[in-house]
Amino acid sequence: MNHIYSKLVYVCITILLFQYNSYANNTYVNDSLTINLKDISLKNHHEIDLKSGWEFYWKELIKPGDFNGKKPLAIVDLNNWTHFKSSDGKHLPSFGFATYRLTFSITENRPNVSLYIPSAYASSKLWINGKLISEIGKVGTTKKETLHRRHTQIIPLNTNESTFEIVFQVANFYHNKGGLDKPLKVSDSLHLHSVKSKRIIADMIFIGCLGFIGTFFILFFMLYWNKDRAIIYLGIACVSLAYMALSDRYAPLTEIFDEISWILLTKIEYTSLFIAGTTASLFFSVIFEQFVHQFYAKILKISFWVLTVSVILLPAPYFTNLILPFLLLMIVNLVYVTYTIVRAMITGKLHDSILMLASTLLGSLVFYIHIFVFLGKNENAIVYVNFGYVTVFLLLSMLLMVRFSKSFRQLEKSTTLALQQKKEISLKSKQLTEINAELKENLRQLESFNEELDSFNHIVSHDLKAPLVAMHSLVTFIEEDLEADLDDNAKNYFELLKERISKMNALINGLLEYSKVARGDKARETFSLNELLDEISSVINYQNNSIINFPKEDYSVFANRIELEHVFQNLMSNSIKYNDKEQVIIDIDFSENEKEYTFSVADNGPGIDPQYHSKIFEIFSKLNTNDEVESTGIGLSIVKKLVSENQGKISIASEKGNGTKISFTWIKEKS
Repeated sequence: MNHIYSKLVYVCITILLFQYNSYANNTYVNDSLTINLKDISLKNHHEIDLKSGWEFYWKELIKPGDFNGKKPLAIVDLNNWTHFKSSDGKHLPSFGFATYRLTFSITENRPNVSLYIPSAYASSKLWINGKLISEIGKVGTTKKETLHRRHTQIIPLNTNESTFEIVFQVANFYHNKGGLDKPLKVSDSLHLHSVKSKRIIADMIFIGCLGFIGTFFILFFMLYWNKDRAIIYLGIACVSLAYMALSDRYAPLTEIFDEISWILLTKIEYTSLFIAGTTASLFFSVIFEQFVHQFYAKILKISFWVLTVSVILLPAPYFTNLILPFLLLMIVNLVYVTYTIVRAMITGKLHDSILMLASTLLGSLVFYIHIFVFLGKNENAIVYVNFGYVTVFLLLSMLLMVRFSKSFRQLEKSTTLALQQKKEISLKSKQLTEINAELKENLRQLESFNEELDSFNHIVSHDLKAPLVAMHSLVTFIEEDLEADLDDNAKNYFELLKERISKMNALINGLLEYSKVARGDKARETFSLNELLDEISSVINYQNNSIINFPKEDYSVFANRIELEHVFQNLMSNSIKYNDKEQVIIDIDFSENEKEYTFSVADNGPGIDPQYHSKIFEIFSKLNTNDEVESTGIGLSIVKKLVSENQGKISIASEKGNGTKISFTWIKEKS
């Protein structure tokens, strides 16, 4: 325990001696602590950071000479003033105004030195040794009075003076960071101007190259090759980054428009940053479209719109806090990008993957060096860093050019193939012309055949049927005249002769009907199926001695009513005509799908042996040799022809003695 106490006493004594020595090297001038820097050499481009020892006066705009009796809120290191606490212990708000004062002395034996003032998120007014040196924007106590501007300055210090009082009036009403947050520097003038020149050169490289690359790809996409969305995404990303860098470091619009709102410019900068990050990610998603998740692009776009709308709608300083979630989103995105690139390399997309991976790794390395290694330690570092960024985008441009060359080669192949196909089409066109000529000739012959068929129908209906009618009448007259002299055998012959004449007449009528089936009216209409079946039933079942069961539910059918009526009438008539049961039972069923209707007619008749299933649809085919049942063998042929004309199929399910079921389909067309 005594050993611990002795150690503590030693530490306390050491701290007190250090404090004493520190204050012994500083003096008070005009009630202000003067920081003695005379022992620090300013040769060999040495820089002195003026970070500590600043008097901070909150909610006061004090001019030099007016500090008598004023007590600072605190002696502070330069930082965002929201880290400072007021007298009541609360952190200061982002919005407000304040005065900073620092007095320091440097050696008289020195080169020409200047004061470097970094840009701050505030408007400011500067005095050195009581003399007004500059005003960046307009400093006010309200948002309305304040005009925000920010840029760096290099101010030469009087070579005849060694002690300098710096007074800053600062006002911030737009950013979440308030006040002076970076240290001022004192160094020889040549060194500071050299650093500034190199930064300008670095900015010229970065802004110029990215602006050129972006503009080139945007015009290339709009005017020449709009088939690859990766081109427009990379172009927009480059232009957005170039504008953001130009506006942040030089703010040219403030030089053109004196009173333009800095809040508006900052919102545009943030939006440009979001656009750059989003389009760069979308560029990646197009390059590796087959490897990224299907929701990746949607998540990016939604995130962009949420951030952009938030920037537009949120007032200052809240929208300036959105940079953190955006950077977190980009870090997560970078991890996903790296994972996807590696997966693409493993699965075989090697060439694009190598270029993309090289760009990603180089970009990450340059970013790391920029932030953590060289920045502020090497005056040439910013040139190297910006050159590294440009190299990254050149690699991405090379990737696009590789994609374009592949697409162009494919286009050349497609063009060659198209020319070959054009030649083939030309040859086929000649052949088609010849075929069309043949078709026209066939059509002419068909029309001639139709005319001949019409003539044949006329001959059959008049020239052939007329003698049959005359023969039937003549036989009837002879039978009536000789009725008294005829025996039973002769009368039977006369009846048989009249039946043969009637069958001949029915056969001629069937032939006429068969020849007219394909040439009838093809008009379609919507009608009730059960109403149609009811009309047919009233004709063929006028004695009501047969049971005909319709579908339980009435359906609307869009078809040629006359043709469908003809089919059902033939099938239902056959079920009654050839039935061997005391009571005929007919079941009619219906179903449909998107393309066609399906109908079926089933009866309880004698059935048909399977070996005759295909034969019954042949013209003049008759299975029943019983002369008591009048048949021409044409009815089912007409049914099959009508079904075929409507792109349907007909089938039969039957066995001898077990009834018959005939099913057929009918093409379905929308009305």
